[in-house]
Order: sequence, then C-alpha cells, then structure tokens
Amino acid sequence: MWQLAETKDSRIAQYSFGKSISQLGMSVFSCTTARKGKKIFGNDPDPVKEYVLDSQNDLVKAHIAANPKGKVAAMEDIIREIGIYNQVHYRTVMFGSTWKSDSLKPSNLSIVYHSGAYTHMRFHGIARLTSLEDDGVAACSGFEDLSTTNRKVHTISEPTYFTPHSVGSILVPMYDIWYHKSKLVQHLPFVVSEPDEVQINVDKPTTILEFTKEEPDVESFTTSWMNQIEDGLIEIVTR
Repeated sequence: MWQLAETKDSRIAQYSFGKSISQLGMSVFSCTTARKGKKIFGNDPDPVKEYVLDSQNDLVKAHIAANPKGKVAAMEDIIREIGIYNQVHYRTVMFGSTWKSDSLKPSNLSIVYHSGAYTHMRFHGIARLTSLEDDGVAACSGFEDLSTTNRKVHTISEPTYFTPHSVGSILVPMYDIWYHKSKLVQHLPFVVSEPDEVQINVDKPTTILEFTKEEPDVESFTTSWMNQIEDGLIEIVTR
C-alpha cells in the first residue's frame, strides 16, 4: 500500500478498472459490470501542463448569487473547501451508475457520483472509487501523451440531432449509440470526420464525451461541476 500511495502511475487505475481500450492516441479505462462494493484505485501522474483557475472564488460567488436557494449555496463552505483541491486533469471520468469517491484530501468528505455525472477534475492524491450498486459502469478517458485539451459532455436521453464541435473531435459514448449510420460502441473512441449535423439514436439515456483540440475551458469545467451538484448528479457527504 505504501508503494501505491507513493507511485503516480496511470496503470494503477488501468488495472483496477478491469479493461483498457487504446485507440486514436487515447486510452479509456472501462468498467461495465462492477459488483456492488467493487473498488477502483488511482494515483495518476501529473499532467504535462498545469491549468490553474484564479477566478474560482468569483465563479462560486456568481453561481450562488444566481442560485441563492440552491444546493451549492447551502454548502458554500464545503464547496470552497473542496474547490481548493480541484485541479484540471487530462482525463475525464464519466459514470453510468452510482459511485463514491474518497481521496486523501479533504479527508472528512466523500463525493458521490450518480449515473450521468462526470468530472474533469483530478482526484487529489491516491483515490478510491467504490461502486454503490451492482452492474456498475464507469469510464476514464484521456490522451496517452498526457496532453490536456478541452472537453464537452453531451447528455442524450432520446433520438436527437447532434452537431460535433469540429472535424477531428473524438467522441467517447457511455453506452452504445448510433451516430448517423455508424454504431459507436460503449467506451470506444470515435473520431469525427464530417462537420455536418447528424442524427443520434439511443436505447437508453447516455452521455457522450467530446474531446476537442482547444485549450481546456477551466471556467466551464468548474461551472459544470457546480451545476451537477444543483441537479443532484453529484453529492458531497461526510465519511
């Protein structure tokens, strides 16, 4: 356990997720049938470039001003306590079921992610994810060269039309979907070759993670994290 805590190596997560998919310069650590209580450990290496959000306090303040009776406002002190540890990661973790995250800091709090939740933030230090239900689903996606780019998460609950950000974007679906006439397989990266609007068909509500070529939009990452708390997708609980 001492070596696990001291060694920053993505292979720790790669092994404990259970399956690794390598394609298009990306690796996706995939878990699709976790038993209740399954644990995933991680202690990823530092990203090639650090992205620091100097305006985080301003974003929290603005969010609370816009949602004075919201969940973030009700736990402002806790949000700020966790916020100081938030660091943009080169990976994104998406959840297709309910998981609990425990990290070294803050040591007194856990974060519960429900189906449809995601995070672009790095788990601080060695982290443990625990599946809170059977048939747990989660995916951790990022570029193998550790480069950090912008990401967008699209929530699809029914057949709809979708316009990708740009040619060259890489899509990672939480579940199988039909992208025009192409079947996108669960957790398998797919590169966008045409800029046109396409129809997406789904059998169940899903999320699609889109990696783009731009620098990460750190403010958007922070805002989406707070919005997920408001929507009940992310909960912060005491250990």
